[in-house]
Amino acid sequence: MKMFNRGRHKKLRYSQFYWSSESLRFRLACTVLLFWGIFLFFLPVPASALEYVHFRHKGQERSEEGRIILESPEQGIALETREGQLYPIKSEYIISRTSDDVPFEPYTKAEMIERLKKMFPPSEGYYYNLDMYGPFVVVYTTSRAFANRYGVLLKKVAEHYRLFWQNLGVELTEPEFPLVAIVLSSEERYRQFAKQDGVSLAKEQRAYYHKLTNRIVMYDISGQQVLVEGEQRRATAVDTQKLLLQPDNIRTVIHEAIHQVGYNTGMHTRHAPNPVWLCEGLALLHEVPNTRNRDGWTPGTPERPPINALRLAHLRASLGNLRPESIQKMIQDDKLFAKSDTALESYALAWGLTYYLVKKQPQEFAAYLKLLQAKTPLSEDDDSIRIEDFESCFGKDWAKFYREFVNFVKRM
Repeated sequence: MKMFNRGRHKKLRYSQFYWSSESLRFRLACTVLLFWGIFLFFLPVPASALEYVHFRHKGQERSEEGRIILESPEQGIALETREGQLYPIKSEYIISRTSDDVPFEPYTKAEMIERLKKMFPPSEGYYYNLDMYGPFVVVYTTSRAFANRYGVLLKKVAEHYRLFWQNLGVELTEPEFPLVAIVLSSEERYRQFAKQDGVSLAKEQRAYYHKLTNRIVMYDISGQQVLVEGEQRRATAVDTQKLLLQPDNIRTVIHEAIHQVGYNTGMHTRHAPNPVWLCEGLALLHEVPNTRNRDGWTPGTPERPPINALRLAHLRASLGNLRPESIQKMIQDDKLFAKSDTALESYALAWGLTYYLVKKQPQEFAAYLKLLQAKTPLSEDDDSIRIEDFESCFGKDWAKFYREFVNFVKRM
């Protein structure tokens, strides 16, 4: 297999292998990012054979089977398991590695549940549901009523997300892996789980999507546990519906679900360059609560996407600080979403830009999404490439683009 030219060292953004939502503020502690940061070149690897890797992970020995996504003879491998987890493994941590002629196949939902039961055993209060929620497997320690309501909503989000973008001409695929959502009974248990996941949570963060484990993790945000303890009675289905459908709760559920669905249907690729503004913009576009709908949420259509009133207010408040170069900087710099003094404006601008492109330049936006869909783990990603990608679809007259965008926002 031919090696890449060592003279053209490939630099990867840390967001390429680890994404975080707004509330995480990019504070997720994941040491593998440092590992990937020192990779200088990669080899593409055929994914036909099943690999068996025994390695050290977090101080313990671990065995996994899967496919090799990337490989550097000097540095190590990126292993994607049959359950969809990503493991970047340094060469010195690999104890043994073999392969055979068995083709790689993801776990079925039944196999996934058996796998999960070993990690989250029923003896510790974990329950599972196999058949009700489309591609999702819901693992829960809370009430069945909340887990069921949550699973039904996840299924609808996945269905409407694909339909929305297909109507715009962007083809998406069925998820390759079963999508795991873990719902814990209390905030305390949720925060303990996040710590084990290597995730540093913000104070009021209710959920997160972990790009390496490919799971959503949240807790019973309907407040059932508090309700039961405070009133000494069991929460009813009406209680669950009322509390789950509070706008902030709906926004959290939809936002994280959109990230998971996007990364598993071909809108984004977990091991390829993905600009944070776009990942967040799409989630913000779809997260909009609707208290008049029985589901608490309306997916909308490309012709009539729902307006995110919260982000629109933030965007209008920040118009005085925006400049033509503000959009360029946001496209280039993922770290703007991590800094406390720029995060709020960046998320508002990401939503506004996404909404504007869907409404006013849908064909060009579809072409842009397809361009990014075609990115591979070996695709170059730097500031100039991100601007070139954008300009190839929307033109190079940034002053005109900015003027039309701002006028659109003012008329909303």
